[in-house]
Amino acid sequence: MRHNHNAPITGTKGGRILKEFQSVGLVREGKKKFPSPWDNGHFESDGYIPELEYIVELKYGENHGTTEEKIWWDLKKIRDGVYGTEYPLVYIFWGTPEQAQSESIGRCLAKILRDEVEEHNLPVEVVFATTDNGLQKWVDEKKKQRGITC
Repeated sequence: MRHNHNAPITGTKGGRILKEFQSVGLVREGKKKFPSPWDNGHFESDGYIPELEYIVELKYGENHGTTEEKIWWDLKKIRDGVYGTEYPLVYIFWGTPEQAQSESIGRCLAKILRDEVEEHNLPVEVVFATTDNGLQKWVDEKKKQRGITC
């Protein structure tokens, strides 16, 4: 299939990265569905971690562009309560989205999302997975909070 952007490729790689959760001692199971407040459709999460009872959204990229555009859409979904309150949500950045688009622009949309989450006290935890071993630190913290020892 021909495409004019990398979304299908990065989405596939992002899914593979979720499988790497097993390497930090977690299992990713299925997806959670959420009704869309704007139409008759629905959204699906990228994953769910049953051990921690967290819904996972993952933004992975090797180049800038489409991934950053999706961040704005996800921020709207978070603000509008699409993910509900049954399970906590973790938003994991992996790869290029953790960095500024360019030195000339100096803007990092992942950091903007993180700052918006903090400023407006939105119900999501933001993890920069590959920065300073962030995913492992987050997992270790959550396991400790829940008394999980393995």
